[in-house]
Amino acid sequence: MELTINGQRVTAEAKETLLECALRHDIHIPHLCTHPSLPPFGACRMCMVEIEGMRGYPTACTTPVAQDMVVRTDTEPLRELRRNILGLMMLEHPSACLLCGRRDECEEFRPVAEKVGRTTGCHTCNNKELCDVRALAEDLGFSALPVPPRYHFRPLERSDPFIDRDLNLCILCGRCVRVCKHQHGKSIIDFVGRSSVARIGEAFDRSLLDADCRFCGSCVDVCPTGSLADRYAKWFGKAETWAQTSCVLCDERCTLNIGIVDEKAISVRAVDEDKPLCVLGRFATAPLMNHSERLHVPQIRVGENLREVNWDAALAHAAEKLMPYKGTSFALVCDAQLPEEHRFILKAFTEKVMDSPHYIELDANKNGSEKADLPEACKAVIAVGNLLTDAQCQRLELVLVQDAYTSVMLDKAQVVFPAAVFTETNGSIADRDKIYRPLFQVTTPPGQAKADCEIIIALAKELGAEHVVADDTVAKLTQTAAPILCEKRNTVPPAAADPKKRALFFRGHSIDALVKGLDSLPASGQRIQETTEAAVVAPVPGTPPEAFQILAKREISPNNHEIVFYAPVVAKKARAGQFAIIMADATSERVPYTLCDWDADAGTITLIVQEKGQSSRKLALMQVGDKAAHIVGPLGTPLDIKKYGTVVLLGGCYGLGAHIAIAKALKDAGNHVVIMVEARSHYLHYYENELAQVADEYIASTIDGSNGVRGHAIDVLLRRLKKGAHVDLAIAVGCPFMMKTVAAELKDIDCPVLAALNPIMLDGTGMCGACRVTVDGETKFACVDGPFFSAHQIDWEELKDRRNAYSEAEIGSLLSTEPVVRTHHAHGHGCGCGKA
Repeated sequence: MELTINGQRVTAEAKETLLECALRHDIHIPHLCTHPSLPPFGACRMCMVEIEGMRGYPTACTTPVAQDMVVRTDTEPLRELRRNILGLMMLEHPSACLLCGRRDECEEFRPVAEKVGRTTGCHTCNNKELCDVRALAEDLGFSALPVPPRYHFRPLERSDPFIDRDLNLCILCGRCVRVCKHQHGKSIIDFVGRSSVARIGEAFDRSLLDADCRFCGSCVDVCPTGSLADRYAKWFGKAETWAQTSCVLCDERCTLNIGIVDEKAISVRAVDEDKPLCVLGRFATAPLMNHSERLHVPQIRVGENLREVNWDAALAHAAEKLMPYKGTSFALVCDAQLPEEHRFILKAFTEKVMDSPHYIELDANKNGSEKADLPEACKAVIAVGNLLTDAQCQRLELVLVQDAYTSVMLDKAQVVFPAAVFTETNGSIADRDKIYRPLFQVTTPPGQAKADCEIIIALAKELGAEHVVADDTVAKLTQTAAPILCEKRNTVPPAAADPKKRALFFRGHSIDALVKGLDSLPASGQRIQETTEAAVVAPVPGTPPEAFQILAKREISPNNHEIVFYAPVVAKKARAGQFAIIMADATSERVPYTLCDWDADAGTITLIVQEKGQSSRKLALMQVGDKAAHIVGPLGTPLDIKKYGTVVLLGGCYGLGAHIAIAKALKDAGNHVVIMVEARSHYLHYYENELAQVADEYIASTIDGSNGVRGHAIDVLLRRLKKGAHVDLAIAVGCPFMMKTVAAELKDIDCPVLAALNPIMLDGTGMCGACRVTVDGETKFACVDGPFFSAHQIDWEELKDRRNAYSEAEIGSLLSTEPVVRTHHAHGHGCGCGKA
């Protein structure tokens, strides 16, 4: 049949909807609740169209095509209607960044999302490059909210493995609920509650684990807003490319669609959207490939220690050591997860180069608990994986380890070869029906790691027998039929339907031990009851608090926590503009935080901690009565307090609290203090009363205008300056972009402008060099020479690059979800807490 869409004559297929027909002909119709993997739903109303002869605005996703239909999809009334609907959705979704006039500059300065807890804007959203809502807002020219937005203050849910759930982003499109029912026939998640308290959740507030979730990740894949996110992949951003290969973790050999960033696997999706992957294929592949325990460089033993060497030296040393063990005293041990061609080469090396019958190949799912059964005659072994017991290693005269991960075998190894695995190699591997499936190298091995076959061929060359292995390899490859990917299957893989049936070992290593979260989903089905820590008792009134103890704590806005510590030494010496270094526990980073306020008589200091990374998360999780491991301070050069005249303090985000002490000191020195603070929306402002009390004037603005004053703090100041106001000193405290913007906008104003570079500090002492920045052509350290510098003299471009230097390490640390350790440190050693 034929119909007309926007004046274009198009053909339609039977039982096709208008939306399907339009998209097939590259005609764009906005939509949110619709997804190619799901049947029509018609909930979001974004795909409404005009059809001649039909009343109202039917939804394209639920309207079947008809012969000679005349359809319009992009009229101005439709666009206005969609904008109004989107505006209502945005009242419960953080949207201020979509309305910001400086969004392009902001995203150029910080292209990577900042790793905070709950998302409160695009610049802190891991999903911003993929967000359907953001794309729709841009398409419709969304520019204003009808009324101030509402924030639900729902916690970021991390109690389940693999998936982070931030329901403050959810627009209730229902995609996740429907895909769970569609693929599994179950309602693991569903709509819970009604009206304004409706949300996505599990019945009776159970966890995903208790609700029998299979962790296929399909709900994450269809989420349009990032409310559901892959905990490992979320901060890597949008995949640069996608490539397919076969999974080696079990004999199903499912085809994996690998998302790649910087030549590394960061996420995995199913190729057949109707047949989800198991938890290993979906959530274990990328962590396995990028594990921190991966071996990167060849090593040889020198005395008691393993030392890194180049490949030539390692191979020559290995060949020299192996030479005396040709014959039955040699064995090679590997498992069946290796590609067919690699195993053939290993066998040829064993039998034809080393003249040994002891080629031992283990069942991939048993070799973690059942190690190789070595003949008594064996004196030397090449172990291609973690396949020997400690007793076996002790008995052998020579152990060569060829593996991807560290293990206790390295304690005995004479030579260590780093191996490329899985997504980093080419080859083929048989599935359970003995059909060969291809392996493609789609990612780059870490460091100097090489494929197992390359290592063995190079070793054979060192032993003078490269041609033997190479000839056999060619012969074998000519006998093997060309493998094909398993892209379609009639049934869901067994492990996807029941996680207890998943594989347990990879190259002899426990997958549960390598991939965080799997231990919450044991193959036995019997979860170990988590130990509950003893409740922390708040300080009893009238009893003296202990050093570094938390006396008060509250979340004053999403992700921002006010914490009052007992630290009398710091409180006694603190001055405006200084900071203190805090360690939540003995293994935490040393993190500097600005001193917002202090009471020398009470011995307390007040900090604003924004949950942004692992160390601040630890502090955010602590409770009243907990103790920090260390607090050192005050540090940094205090602000030069004197009479300037009219001083404007501009603050944003975590910088709001820092202005309390500064404003007090400047006002006591006789200055007229004006505080101008900004936030993306009204619910992100805090300390309104406290700031108003210490200032002569207090003005709060919001990016979305939800509190009546729209714009950044600098916009408020510029409007005043245009009316003839005079300023003698401006001080900006906030995120680097906010301070850079202040510097740029005030470059022609005849008054000094200071910026506080606390956000770029790490250890707070100058030793790490992370806060190194160029100021007026000279190298300065923000934590020692600052934190305050002339905003016009700071090299902001250099600072931008330095802020991203530790991004990958930060991502790795954020995977941890353990609670804060409450036994923090042993006393003494100069900890400063006063205890013996």
